[in-house]
Amino acid sequence: MTSVLSQFPLSYAVRWECRRYGSASAVNEPNPTSRPATPRVRLHLKPGQKGTKQLLAQYGDRLICVRYRYDVQRKKRLKTVELLVAERDWQPRRRFADDQIVGLRVDFADVAVRAQVKQAGGRWNPERRVWQLRYDRVVALGLTGRIADESASTPRCPAPRRASPYRCLDDI
Repeated sequence: MTSVLSQFPLSYAVRWECRRYGSASAVNEPNPTSRPATPRVRLHLKPGQKGTKQLLAQYGDRLICVRYRYDVQRKKRLKTVELLVAERDWQPRRRFADDQIVGLRVDFADVAVRAQVKQAGGRWNPERRVWQLRYDRVVALGLTGRIADESASTPRCPAPRRASPYRCLDDI
């Protein structure tokens, strides 16, 4: 059986790797035809599906997926596999420090959650339209899914102050 990689020209292999890792486009050669130079993926199969049984028997739990690629220029179908080669423990980095103030999205009609946030010391920020509360208290309440995208204590682009219709005209 001949190696599939030996059939590709070197520029094709370099172009393929560059596309995978998003490196500079200077390596890519112009394509004389309007068709894509890389084979198109038409089928993406998970282990155990039809078309993966032999590979699943061969690679076992290391098999992640099987892809069928079709190269129109060469009129070839390529079967590729994605394998798990290493595994180790990993702890995700915490998004916020415990004492950092974060913004929480709480619907107006969600009275119970709003009462919990108030009880924990949360304050309403009318400019950002979020409740502000320390991150450790948000975790304790189980409301991490409601955290607004940016932290409340260090806004990247502070919103301009708008005149409130409820303030006295003398204050403006």
